[in-house]
This record gives sequence, C-alpha cells and structure tokens, in this order.
Amino acid sequence: MTTALRAAALAFGFLALIAGGLQLWAYIATDGPRHLILGVFAVGVGVCVIGAVGVEVLKGRSD
Repeated sequence: MTTALRAAALAFGFLALIAGGLQLWAYIATDGPRHLILGVFAVGVGVCVIGAVGVEVLKGRSD
C-alpha cells in the first residue's frame, strides 16, 4: 500500500469515527433511533479501516 493511499485511508477512517461520534451524540440528544444505527455503522467502518491500515503497516514491517 502506498503512503498516499495509507494517508487517505486513515483520513477516511478518522472521518468515519468523527461522523459516527456525532451521530451517537445526536442520538443521545434527540433519542432518534436512526442516529444510533448510523452512528454504530460509521464507528464500525472507521475502526475497520484504521485497523486494516494498521495491519498493513505491521505486515510491511515484517517483510
């Protein structure tokens, strides 16, 4: 994975975490179930993307 692609993936992952956090905050403020569903999904996507980048970096170090 190239450095630019890693940076873009990390930016996307952190953006997803921020968006998910804001959705969860909106759920707490308004008690709308849609916000909970979107928030959990966005946080899950962010964690998976950041985790995939981390695995790729660790795999690259062991080669």
